[in-house]
Amino acid sequence: MGAVGAIKSYIETMIRDSEPGYKIMLMDRETTAIVSLVMAMSEVMKQEVYMFEQVEQMSSGENMSYLKCVVFVRPTPENISLLCRELQQPRYGAYYIYFSNVVSKASVKQLAESDEQELVREVQEIYADYMALAPHIFTLNIPRPITGMRWASGCLQRSMQGLTSLVFSLSLLPDVRYQANSDLARQLADEIRMMITMEGAVVASSSTGNSSYGFAQYNNSYNNSSNGAIPSSVVIILDRRDDPITPLLHQWTYEAMVHQLLGVNGGRVSLADVPGIAEELKEVVMTPTQDEFYAKSMYLNYGEIGQTIKQLMEEYQGKLSKQQKVESIADMKHFVQNYPQFKQMSGTVSKHVTVVGELSRVVSARRLLQVSECQQELVCGTDHSPNLQRVHELVRDPGISAEDAAVLVMLYAIRHQTHANNDTRGLVSALRKRSVNDRYIKLVSAMLEYGGEAARQSTLFSSPLPQDVSAFKKLLFKGVKGVENVYTQHKPLVLETATQAVKGRLKESSYPFIGTAPQNAAARPQTVILFIIGGATYEESAAIHQLNCTLASPAGGTATPSARVLLGGTHILNTPAFLESVEAAVEGTTRTSHRL
Repeated sequence: MGAVGAIKSYIETMIRDSEPGYKIMLMDRETTAIVSLVMAMSEVMKQEVYMFEQVEQMSSGENMSYLKCVVFVRPTPENISLLCRELQQPRYGAYYIYFSNVVSKASVKQLAESDEQELVREVQEIYADYMALAPHIFTLNIPRPITGMRWASGCLQRSMQGLTSLVFSLSLLPDVRYQANSDLARQLADEIRMMITMEGAVVASSSTGNSSYGFAQYNNSYNNSSNGAIPSSVVIILDRRDDPITPLLHQWTYEAMVHQLLGVNGGRVSLADVPGIAEELKEVVMTPTQDEFYAKSMYLNYGEIGQTIKQLMEEYQGKLSKQQKVESIADMKHFVQNYPQFKQMSGTVSKHVTVVGELSRVVSARRLLQVSECQQELVCGTDHSPNLQRVHELVRDPGISAEDAAVLVMLYAIRHQTHANNDTRGLVSALRKRSVNDRYIKLVSAMLEYGGEAARQSTLFSSPLPQDVSAFKKLLFKGVKGVENVYTQHKPLVLETATQAVKGRLKESSYPFIGTAPQNAAARPQTVILFIIGGATYEESAAIHQLNCTLASPAGGTATPSARVLLGGTHILNTPAFLESVEAAVEGTTRTSHRL
């Protein structure tokens, strides 16, 4: 069971255990997002849920004692206070309260004292305190976790809560490792280990079947031990500063492009600015749990998605022509029976044709194929002079957006930081001549402070290709007119980390354990959870997805996957979000160098 399955299992159990009859679901903003990412509200409503309400917007409305209230909220002081107020003047006939994480005894006492009419039937702690985007990827939706190179207020605690919630929901008791050169990673690893130590007995009892509720059932295909012991697992805390390259690159899988160029917020994409857009398409849902076509297409590249959309259109047109032939009673009956599926397919076609059309327009308007080719040459090539010349050309080109030009300078500055002929100052001067916003000028030096060579423990450019990107023009994307070559040979650093972790080869000097290293430290873990402070990207998600596909089909044809990898981050990045987080991270710090 992955992240999505664990959360969905909790939701279904909450609703089922609240006894038969119509009910309302009372959630907060965060738990509303947690639920909506894994289940459509229409799907929840099929399980006798009459309506939804947010705890922050509760009103002293009419008495509805004929309804039961299923409460699913985070155990924050604000939520406890709001629930106490609700219980003091109850509107519903019974309350079933589920907290998304550990709740304090003091909070439970507050609720008990407020429940004067004794309407609370159940209070449960579950572990659903993270947002599951896919079985292998999750986020905590903390957009600016770091300020002044320190944890922002409350963000360390929230990260610990979210990560421990994930491991407990999968019934794991993992070892904890962290990136050696990151104080932020060590602090979070310490907090996680402490919580696992405190709650470990509960996890162990639920894993061995002694607890009837509280944990999603662990997928036995990953548990190779005959005595039912908890499978070996490890959480590895990483720092985004070790790989500032990946969030700066234009990404070319469907999922990544949508987030990079249009932006995804809580599984929703705004198309309101698209010229001539229909009212029903101004905001569309883009989550794999609610869109079968998207689930099958999200990891396809730009060209492949064009071919897939074409096939979808042809299938739709074929069904449309059949629907238009209603000549008999049998035809009418067939039309009525198939109309819901036809209507759904019509919406799917309209949505994805519109989204891909807008992506194509943005790619063309911003000349992103040229920009991306230069980016790939910078991070994967070896020659400084051609790189510098090409960056200069694009920075001076008025057809390249200010942000894309500035990002090229940032990539150059990181890639060639120690080169004897480094000309970052010259490129910054070229940006100034273009009257680029001063924010981007400052971001060049901020990026070096944040992710320059002194901030990294890994060698990002240790395996240069023997030739530059231009030699790879045989790797063509086909299917969308105008797309001749989009280069995607850059592999994110987290893929190498995950691969080494799965093989049991991660260096302890670079990724030490919190506390005493286990006796079998070199053993291969069955579950690896990677968490990036500073955010993860959809390029990294696609790489981990592909790794899991490989692990699920091991050599020898065995049915049991050798391991699985989950990836999480404080938030999900695109380039604009990453630039904002870098600004926040370096704010108020004393710059050691890199004044440009």
